[in-house]
Amino acid sequence: MRGLQLLFALLLSATTYAVYFDMDAFAQGSGVSKCVSQWVSQDQPVKVKVNVKPNSNDQTVNVNIFDDSPNNNKYTQQFGVTEQTFTFYTQAHANVIICFDNILQNGIQRVAQRAEIKIDMDSGLSVIENKSDQIQAELNPIESELRRLETNLEEIQEFLNHLKSKESHLRDLNELTNSRVSTFSIFTMLVLVTIATSQVFYLRKFFKTKKLI
Repeated sequence: MRGLQLLFALLLSATTYAVYFDMDAFAQGSGVSKCVSQWVSQDQPVKVKVNVKPNSNDQTVNVNIFDDSPNNNKYTQQFGVTEQTFTFYTQAHANVIICFDNILQNGIQRVAQRAEIKIDMDSGLSVIENKSDQIQAELNPIESELRRLETNLEEIQEFLNHLKSKESHLRDLNELTNSRVSTFSIFTMLVLVTIATSQVFYLRKFFKTKKLI
């Protein structure tokens, strides 16, 4: 039952949205923060991607991310943001608030300095699915390499089997040749012994005929 409740909570908090706005730059302490918020349940993954494009280099955009729970949990505070991604898990059922300040550098006169700010925020299942897609994308080259290695191993195995079969054939041929050589050697010895014996009897008969023995 608890598993179903957790899944239901994830489904409720699975959100994805993007926000674009321009923000004028002001001297320190004289400007007004611009904030966006999204309600997210507790213990949910959140990913916030911020992209800042200022129209001049004499301004600095700062971001502060927190929630409006009684504990006022703070998730990140970053100065001089240009393009950055923040990930965290919520600590309470509350609105996650993202605030920006665009500060002019000291001694710079305000003319028309502004920054274009883009926010992409994902929470709950959206973060999990995006992370799964990223992991899959990272695994694809590894999977391809593993498949290539598997193919190479299969080819090596086939080559080893071929060598084993050839070795077995050569061994059988060698044993057959050895057997034939042995048979031929025995036959040769028998022929030589037969010839030698016949020569002895012939010479004995010859000497008897000549009365030499």
